[in-house]
Amino acid sequence: MIHQTIILIISFLICHVVALTEANFSMLYNQTTVNQTALNETLDVAIRTQRDISKPVPLDQLAVSGTSLTTMFLNKGYSLDSISELRDLLDTGMQAIMVDLYWNEFTSVWQLCPAPFPQNVTYNPNDKVKVAWNNITYTCQAAFTTDNIMSIIESYLDSSNTNFEANFLHLLFNLKSIHYEKSNLTMSLENIYKPNSRSNIVGNSTLNATITPIASYIFSPDVLSEYRSQVYSSSNPYASFYNRSDIIMPSLEAVLLSQYKRILVNVLTNDIVPSPREYSITSDDEKLIFFNTTLPTSVRTAKDAAPYCKQLLSLDNDIKKYDNLSLTTQFDYVIDSNSHQFTQDSVQDFLRCGLLPIFNATSYTVGNKNISDVGDVFTTFTPYLFWSWRAGQPDISNNSSSNNSSKNHDEDAGASFRCVVITNDGWKVDDCYEKYSIACQNKTEPNDWYIPPGDKQTYFDVSRGDCPDGYNFSLPRSSTEMLSLMSAVKKQNIDYPIWIDLNDITISNCFVSGGPYAQCPYQKTVTTTRFVRMIAPASVICIIVLIAVLLEKLLRTNHIQSNRKRYWKKALAEYYSKNDYEGVPS
Repeated sequence: MIHQTIILIISFLICHVVALTEANFSMLYNQTTVNQTALNETLDVAIRTQRDISKPVPLDQLAVSGTSLTTMFLNKGYSLDSISELRDLLDTGMQAIMVDLYWNEFTSVWQLCPAPFPQNVTYNPNDKVKVAWNNITYTCQAAFTTDNIMSIIESYLDSSNTNFEANFLHLLFNLKSIHYEKSNLTMSLENIYKPNSRSNIVGNSTLNATITPIASYIFSPDVLSEYRSQVYSSSNPYASFYNRSDIIMPSLEAVLLSQYKRILVNVLTNDIVPSPREYSITSDDEKLIFFNTTLPTSVRTAKDAAPYCKQLLSLDNDIKKYDNLSLTTQFDYVIDSNSHQFTQDSVQDFLRCGLLPIFNATSYTVGNKNISDVGDVFTTFTPYLFWSWRAGQPDISNNSSSNNSSKNHDEDAGASFRCVVITNDGWKVDDCYEKYSIACQNKTEPNDWYIPPGDKQTYFDVSRGDCPDGYNFSLPRSSTEMLSLMSAVKKQNIDYPIWIDLNDITISNCFVSGGPYAQCPYQKTVTTTRFVRMIAPASVICIIVLIAVLLEKLLRTNHIQSNRKRYWKKALAEYYSKNDYEGVPS
């Protein structure tokens, strides 16, 4: 009896454990493998938020930033040591890498060093040596090739290949030549640099082979062609707007989560010198790599881009101008130099204008400091590398506490500083109970915004009826939509700040759109009421079964069951007394 009761109690507890498992308070998806990066939490949240809200936007409309590896090479030489910080830069949100590739006409391979290696000299592959070409001396490591760069990129893509961490990268090539004119005067050059029996040629003979290590992650021309062949009329008004473009590009969400591609390889400039020994682009190259003939690309200097961006930031343009920007498919890169360096303000302005800044100067002046180390440069500039957030935002320090204890609200006071407003400097986290105007976006024309005049309201009070017919309370999902919203604010003469549909009320530091009760895609939550509802059925059933079994034990009246042991003992004794044998049966 005691053992059976214990078993029943254990069964009762198991029922509740099962119910508790189903009602797990907080289960974070895809975050168990998240690497700790050098970014502080604010920057980490800012990067993820901008990526998430931009998922419906075509790839060419996404403004990201990156660096030229040449700046690393000039500081530390063309060696493996020079790219030691590359992985850290990728982890901290850098999304574009520009590389100068040199076609060596003597050896017919692609290399990173701008000078050929004398083939009549034997090198230790790991040694750094001085090599000269065109009266310039370089420090190069003989065994250092593009394979080393691809290995770092591949490692990053492998480790971050989750819904929580995945982002989209740009690998940009500038093609150049190590060229010589063949003549009697250059015979001596061939004797020095032409391969011989002692030569150990390191490098790839084709562009396709150069990027083979990351081929499975590449968003290629073939992948783009396949996507375009399957594009159909979408019932989603937002997608239908961008499908009006002459050159249709897939959205970030389609590339990352449907096609599972992570990187685009694009040739920015092709300065290969015409020669009998020049490199010819092959059909295999064109299957993996974009050229200007297959993907419209623009490259501007920081000096040339400044007036263009200044005009856009004047916010005096009409909706047609912004629609034209949204529907013109073009990757628009802006590259700085030592004579025209990026500043913290200018780089954010370029991103707001939809340009993709590439850091190419060897050093930067910030305040009274001169910064040359690439890692330090990105640490200094990273807070400004967003078209959305203002520098230092989102301010997540307010999420752990609230100064609204004096207010009597039904909602949790801890949700106070968890709603986002737009200011003239960008987005920032604000008090959800403050009363501001709201941003309403046209359902079919993303660059058409309206800010209703009249009474201002808290974030929690915003409802569907607050926007005119055909408009929704929304947020800008691209830099162009951001400019069009700010232009509408200026034309309507509305004061900042203004509510946009973005908050992290449900889960701290997981910013989502869709109102105060929108769910975080990476973490499920269970409210107290929902938890009670989930556990109640299992609890009731367990209690009923336990009571029924206990009553059956306590109130049992079955005499046959009660006397069963005594009856069989008596029956067996009588049987053995009549059939008992003495001795051993024969």
